[in-house]
Amino acid sequence: MRFTIALLATTAAALAGPYPGAPNTQGVTTDAIGKDSPLFVSWAKGHVDYVWGTNVSSSWRTPAKAYGKATEDVMDIVCLGDNGKITMYFPHPIKDGAGVDFAVFENSFSITPTGFFELAFVEVSSDGVNFFRFPSDSLTQAVTNSIDPTNVSGLAGKYPAGYGTPFDLAVLAASPLLDKGNIRFVRLIDILGNGSAKDSSGDPIYDPYPNTGSAGFDLDAIGVIHQNDGDFRMLESVVAGASIQLIWESNPGTSYRVERSLGSLSNWQPVQVVPGVTTGGSTALSAPVPAGESACFWRVVGVE
Repeated sequence: MRFTIALLATTAAALAGPYPGAPNTQGVTTDAIGKDSPLFVSWAKGHVDYVWGTNVSSSWRTPAKAYGKATEDVMDIVCLGDNGKITMYFPHPIKDGAGVDFAVFENSFSITPTGFFELAFVEVSSDGVNFFRFPSDSLTQAVTNSIDPTNVSGLAGKYPAGYGTPFDLAVLAASPLLDKGNIRFVRLIDILGNGSAKDSSGDPIYDPYPNTGSAGFDLDAIGVIHQNDGDFRMLESVVAGASIQLIWESNPGTSYRVERSLGSLSNWQPVQVVPGVTTGGSTALSAPVPAGESACFWRVVGVE
């Protein structure tokens, strides 16, 4: 439980919360990242599921508008609606690097230093099954259409259009069910701004509420800062009769070319191109083994 002490303040800055604030605000430190920042190496490429909530018109239910680079076009978004959610995937898995690892963009508008900011929980997964939520804190005291971002931490949507809210995988607790070097999915869950949703301390979260037509979090894009584009593991190769089954570590935003070479390692020929599955962290393929060969070698190559 938090205790609030009323103090007489002489400046607006004295009332600010403890967290980074809006960009381009004099005297305020921000961690917002602009859409054109050279830090971004890739952007969300597709989505696994999209479950829109209430109070969202059909014209705002286009998940593909959250693919690719962020814009400042406030119409180029997918709206989650009240309590809606979406899960995005990427050209390569996100990895935990030095500093923040990705940023989430909304289409909020700012009346600096505050703004009409609609918020969302952020969760990540390496296998598409087990999701882990970023710790959050909200110090806003009541429903309001003007949120001070210095009162918000660990929630997407606290910055205006064109600026992403950053997230660092290092803040998540270690778990055998989460591979921070291979984050394949990021899920956004809209926060109903009436205080019914709680932050990590159990305190109510408030944001603009109620709204109709385009209620809830509006996802513009997710930009990746640290991505894992290195080698992936072959998990299993089993010959059964006249076929071989190959299973490898995969990413839903990547396609994989299966190749084979007969007799030596010098004559690789393509067998099939397979998309990474969108329901987990591995992909499987069964292929015929050529008869009468002294040796047959197989490999899997990731392709964009």
